[in-house]
Amino acid sequence: MIELEMVLNAMDEGVLIVNKDNKIVYFNDAYGNFIGYTLEEVKGARLTDIRPGAKMPQVLKMKKPMEVVFREEKGEEYFTNIYPIFDNGKLKGGVSTVTFLKNAKFIVDTLKELERKQSDLEERMRHTNGTKFDFQDIVCESPVSVQCVENAKKLAKSDITVLINGESGCGKELYAQSIHNESTRRDYPFVAINCAALSGNMLESELFGYEAGSFTGAKKNGKPGLFEIAEKGTVFLDEVSEMNYNLQAKLLRVLQERKIRRVGGTSEIPIDVRIICACNVDLLRYIEEKRFRKDLYYRISAFPLHLPPLRERREDILPLMEKHLKVLGIQQKRELSISEEAKRILYAYDWPGNVRELNNVLEYSTVVCHDDEIGTASLPPTVLPHSEQTDYKLRRLSEAVRAFEKEQISTAVEMYGDTVESKKMIAKKLGISLATLYNKLNN
Repeated sequence: MIELEMVLNAMDEGVLIVNKDNKIVYFNDAYGNFIGYTLEEVKGARLTDIRPGAKMPQVLKMKKPMEVVFREEKGEEYFTNIYPIFDNGKLKGGVSTVTFLKNAKFIVDTLKELERKQSDLEERMRHTNGTKFDFQDIVCESPVSVQCVENAKKLAKSDITVLINGESGCGKELYAQSIHNESTRRDYPFVAINCAALSGNMLESELFGYEAGSFTGAKKNGKPGLFEIAEKGTVFLDEVSEMNYNLQAKLLRVLQERKIRRVGGTSEIPIDVRIICACNVDLLRYIEEKRFRKDLYYRISAFPLHLPPLRERREDILPLMEKHLKVLGIQQKRELSISEEAKRILYAYDWPGNVRELNNVLEYSTVVCHDDEIGTASLPPTVLPHSEQTDYKLRRLSEAVRAFEKEQISTAVEMYGDTVESKKMIAKKLGISLATLYNKLNN
C-alpha cells in the first residue's frame, strides 16, 4: 500500500476513495490540497460533511458512474469522473478522480487551436464562400473525364447528397467545390472537413457544435458547428469512411431529419445544407468489416460519382502538366518547359498518387533542372523506366529504406494533416510509436 500511495501522491490529478456509506477511506495529496484537509484530519468522516456539493452520493445511490462532470470551485476549473466500486456484484464504495483544467494542457492547447481555426473560418466566410475552384479548373481531355464532368454538372442542378469516390490525389475536393459553385447554393458557404484528421468526439463537436459547459474547456457561450455555419451552403465530408461508427448514426439522422442537436444540448436546430461526401476506399468492403453503416451508405450513394485514376485517363496527363507548369512559372518567375523525352516518360508512368503526385514531380523537377527546360535528368528516379533507374535501385539499402520511409510519412502527413491528433493517427497506421514518428520527421 505504501508503494501505491507513493504513485498516487505523485499524480497532479486528485484521487478520492469512499466506502459504501460515503465515508472517506483515502485521498491523495493533490485531492487534500484541493479541499484543504489532510487525510488524518477527515478520514472516516462523511464526504458530504466536508464537501456538501459532492456528487459521490448520487453515484452510490444510482450505482452508475458519472463521467466528465465539469465543475468550478474555489477558483479552480476541473472535471471529475466518479465510479462505483463493486465486489462480486455488491457495492463496496466509490472512487473519484479530479483533473484540474490548468493541468490538462493537451486538451487546452487542442481547443485553442480549434478555436483559432474556427475564428479563421468564420472570417473567411464573411468575404468568400470558401471555394477557389469551379468546373473551368477541371482538365478533361479524355472521354472518361468529359463524362465525369457532365455527370457532376447534372448533380449540381439537384440538391441530392453526393458520394465522390476515387483514389487519393484524384481531385475529389476540386469536383466538390465545382458542384457547389454550379448549384443554387453558390452564394453561401462551402465548408470542408477531413473526417480522418480528428477523433470521434472532436469531429462531433466540430460538426454539431456544443453548448456552454458541455465538456472541459468548452466556450462559455457554446459554439456553432459547421452544419450551422454552412447554413444554405454545402458541407464537404472528406474521407467520410473514417468517421467514428457511432457518429455515422448521427450523420444519418441529419440527412433524414435535417436537424441537429449540439453536444450537451437538448433542443433540435433545423439546418438547410447540402452534404457532399468523399472517400478513397471500397465502402462495401468497409460495410462487410462493420466499419461503415449500410444504411448510411445507401443514403449517401444515391448518385455516386467515381473519379478514375490518372493512369486510366492518360489523355489528361500532358494538359495537366502544361497547366501546372504555367502556375509554377508564374510563382518562380520563369519560362518553364519540358522536353519531349521527359513528356514521353511522364505519359507512360502509372501515377499511383494521381494528380497530386504529378504536381509534386513537376515541382521537384523545376528545382533540380539547371535551366528552364525539364529534361529526363531532372525527373525523380521513381518515375523513370526500369532501365533508366538501375543505379537508383542499386543504391545502399539503408538509403533506400530512409527514402521510402520519408516518402510514406510525407504522403501520410499530406493526407491526414500536421496536427498532434493527426500524427497520432499516422503513427498508428504506420505501426510505429509517436516518438519514432517525430524522430523521423525531424531527421
